[in-house]
Amino acid sequence: MNRWLILTLACGLTLPAGACSFIDSSVSSSDSIASSSSSFSSSSPTSRETAYRDDVRDYTYAYVISGGDPTVFQTRLAAIAEQHGITNWEANTATYVGIGQGLGKAKVKPVELDAFKQNLSHGDPAKAQEIQRGYEQMAR
Repeated sequence: MNRWLILTLACGLTLPAGACSFIDSSVSSSDSIASSSSSFSSSSPTSRETAYRDDVRDYTYAYVISGGDPTVFQTRLAAIAEQHGITNWEANTATYVGIGQGLGKAKVKPVELDAFKQNLSHGDPAKAQEIQRGYEQMAR
């Protein structure tokens, strides 16, 4: 999961004051190790897409369980895509599969799934289908 996201959620929602500075330094150290080791594996498009999809999944999951602000959701998706070198996240299949996986991981009810599909696909049946596919992958 994106360490920045974990830190943001933990510090903003659950941890006492002072705990975040300790976590921040720990995350910085592990981020530098992770980024240096992932630079070797991220050279292929497949591994880059997989890492992107996984971050979208984890962000969506965190967003759902924290009751996040709907206006921020798509802005953060764009930022995650940018971090992964994805230039058009709205046209990227991995975005919608990752969203569906996050919804599945959060065990949203079918009515909530339908609302997400409706709102995020903007009427595009292929995007809605990818959200559904990701959701079903997590239900297994």
